[in-house]
Amino acid sequence: MKKALLILIVVLIGMYLFPVKQFTFDEKYPADDALSESLRLFREEPTKTLNVNDHNWTYFVAGQSDTTLLFLHGMGGSYDIWWQQLNHFRKNYKVLSLSYPSVKSLKQLSEGILAILEKEKIQKVVVVGSSLGGYLAQYLAVHYPEKMIKASLGNTFAPNTENKAKNETLVKVMQWLPEWLVIKTIRGKYNKEVIPAANNHPVTDAFLNELLGTEVTREIFTNRYYCVVDTFTAQIDSKIPLQIIETSNDPLVSKNLREALKANYPQAKVINLGIIGHFGYLNEPEKYNIVLEEFVK
Repeated sequence: MKKALLILIVVLIGMYLFPVKQFTFDEKYPADDALSESLRLFREEPTKTLNVNDHNWTYFVAGQSDTTLLFLHGMGGSYDIWWQQLNHFRKNYKVLSLSYPSVKSLKQLSEGILAILEKEKIQKVVVVGSSLGGYLAQYLAVHYPEKMIKASLGNTFAPNTENKAKNETLVKVMQWLPEWLVIKTIRGKYNKEVIPAANNHPVTDAFLNELLGTEVTREIFTNRYYCVVDTFTAQIDSKIPLQIIETSNDPLVSKNLREALKANYPQAKVINLGIIGHFGYLNEPEKYNIVLEEFVK
């Protein structure tokens, strides 16, 4: 009995110590072309850090303009996931992109963003958010309208019960599972659903697989789930121009949620980018940038 118990303990410890498989972008995207070079050079540029309520925020700011574009990534993202937009728009605008630390609420995310804006002496922003970032953009527009010029809501959702019902239990379970199992499960979903929806574009494949297990850990992903199920009353001032960017085959935002978002903001301009998946700004940056350019100017 004691021997069996000891074996069980060893197995359980081994499960939790099992290493997470990690990839680099170059491993998954072996082509030595202009795209991989642009990402490499972008990552060599300096970032800034700011501690807000004991959480360290990493962010990138560049460009010279009175108009600032604030880019907000989704659950599976980091500041550099927007590099193709940041390189494009920094020519004519100030751009700001950040990585969320491990916080559990939209309020905490907003407090960090506001602190960064204050540090950088930025009064107002055009917010460009995707997925969780689009949800956060709505929260900012509701609670801090004085900071908003415009908001672009990409591949996202309004406050709803669907996400809460689907994810609340998952969040509670996920925090107790081994790191490698959580990352493997998320990576499996990405490889089976998200990357094929992006027409198996190699940049989406490489970036997301690199991100999981490095920048995005079990703790960070779990806490971002808490933010997804965080609810609020989404009533945005009609004076704030809105744009909704959607795709026809988004594997992470259901058709019901897409329709509910448009119904919630009938004043918004709606752009459908077709069959390019959830991460259109990664695999179709030119198309995405044109839509943003038209909205921002």
